[in-house]
Amino acid sequence: MRWPAERLSPTTVAVAVAAIGVVLGAVGLAPVRSQTPALDAPQAPAPIADDEPWAAVWESAPALRVPLSAQNIAPPFGGGAVNSVTARAFHDAGRLYVVLEWADGGQDASVAATEDFSDAAALQFPIGSGAATPYTMGGPGLPVNIWQWKAVWQADIESGFETTADRWPDTLVDLYPHPDDPLYRPAEGLGNLQADRDRSTPIEDLVAEGFGTLTTADAQNVTGSGEWRDGRWRALFARDLDPGSTEATTFAVGATTPVAFAVWDGNAGDRNGEKSIAQFVDLRLVGDVTLPTVPEVVEPDGSTTLPIFLVGIGGLLLLSLLLLSFGRKQKSED
Repeated sequence: MRWPAERLSPTTVAVAVAAIGVVLGAVGLAPVRSQTPALDAPQAPAPIADDEPWAAVWESAPALRVPLSAQNIAPPFGGGAVNSVTARAFHDAGRLYVVLEWADGGQDASVAATEDFSDAAALQFPIGSGAATPYTMGGPGLPVNIWQWKAVWQADIESGFETTADRWPDTLVDLYPHPDDPLYRPAEGLGNLQADRDRSTPIEDLVAEGFGTLTTADAQNVTGSGEWRDGRWRALFARDLDPGSTEATTFAVGATTPVAFAVWDGNAGDRNGEKSIAQFVDLRLVGDVTLPTVPEVVEPDGSTTLPIFLVGIGGLLLLSLLLLSFGRKQKSED
């Protein structure tokens, strides 16, 4: 017994495949294509301030929408509250600028209570060639450089470091005779960035070689800013292309560097490894100011979506009947 497709002539099969493509195109569906997404970073057409993530210049930058998924690789897993992030990038031949934008219904910028967690976002780059570096925070001998923006650090800069007394001003506390003595504030005295009360940047520069190895970098060279508007965060990261350090990623105009993304939603309880993540994509530093042409995407409105869908289904049914008829005809001829 032969399958129906074997009883069809090559011409009939070719026509059928073409017809299916036309019908799928009419309803807005397309075959899956395997390719590495790329984020182009052209030369900036105007000076960029590292404290203005919503500056007008970013509307001209090529945008790449990157799907995110829950972190389900290492316990305690988690994340998934943020389903995508949009990345944009520029360079000015001396510094790299990257803006991440994502939807978030509210601002979570406090960790003063045990149930409070901060919104955050991060970029991750391999250190060195990066050819075989896992996107899961690198691996032994395969280090990564991570830049993490934190909403709580942004609030520290804009509103001042929040203490327990700030959160509950009417609470009675013990009297400390020397409140500024490092003996009573050991984390700050030891230079722990988490306890810093005089921040200059809301971004922490980190290095890692796999799970459980995340470490604050010796040099904190990444600057930037984050701002929430109308239900969306934007976080801006900026750093020199050449950091002058072996524990940080070096960039070059005309070169490609992998970059991965992560977003934390504090309201959903995201913290530490509980986050929404994406694998590496290519970050390409373009050598001139010419911006890549981004085709306009026209979204069908609700009034036309259903008729087009019904026409597409009808076309597929008709095509199926025709193929069945051809099959029966050739069977009878056999």
